Amino acid sequence: MILYEFLSQISDAFFPRICLACSRILPSGRPEFFCSDCFGQITFLHGSLCPVCGILFPDSSSEDHLCPSCMENAHWFEFARAAVAYEGIIADVIRRFKYGRDLTAGEALAGLLADFDFDGVDFSAFDAIIPVPLHIRRLRERRFNQSLVLARALGKKHGIAVDFSLLKRRRFTLTQTGLDKSERDKNISGAFRASHSEKIPGGSFLLVDDVYTTGATINECAKTLAEAGAKRVAALTAARVL
Repeated sequence: MILYEFLSQISDAFFPRICLACSRILPSGRPEFFCSDCFGQITFLHGSLCPVCGILFPDSSSEDHLCPSCMENAHWFEFARAAVAYEGIIADVIRRFKYGRDLTAGEALAGLLADFDFDGVDFSAFDAIIPVPLHIRRLRERRFNQSLVLARALGKKHGIAVDFSLLKRRRFTLTQTGLDKSERDKNISGAFRASHSEKIPGGSFLLVDDVYTTGATINECAKTLAEAGAKRVAALTAARVL
């Protein structure tokens, strides 16, 4: 332990940890990724929300209730929840993780997701965590699946197996960025297939992705699993567009 602490101090002296948002040097020997000022700018999604899609009702003192979209549209997933709002610092960190291959940013996001208190979510009720898959072409471009990184952190925290073999992306799709809801639905329709289908019937699965925007990708994944026989599908994401 003494040797570890000594080496840690040497490492901090030559390679100090810096805030992912403002680059301020962080206190040595502590695992934080953000300084206190920047951490205070992150919006954690606590409060009144839609029990299906998880959208937050800002400044609302009422209990959870369905949002207009979920009143009008059925979903294949039971519920979706996110840890933080997709804005400002978090939006930048996610872009650095996905497109800049910044694994430190990924570690920070994984920690935010795994450590978040998802009120009312019983993790023991799920048989496996399934990361939203990338097409092999996209995987070769990025060299990693950001959803798998997040899923493994969540699985380790709650003692749930992560199984990335159950869901595959069978066709390459355009990025969802910049598309409206109807365009997203059309773009992602039929993009996934269930694999090892003998493991799916009767199972309960937790999908994990980096960002929930309109829910099109999560819903298509849930539909694919449900049609393969899954009893229950829910979703958690690191961030959510509000």
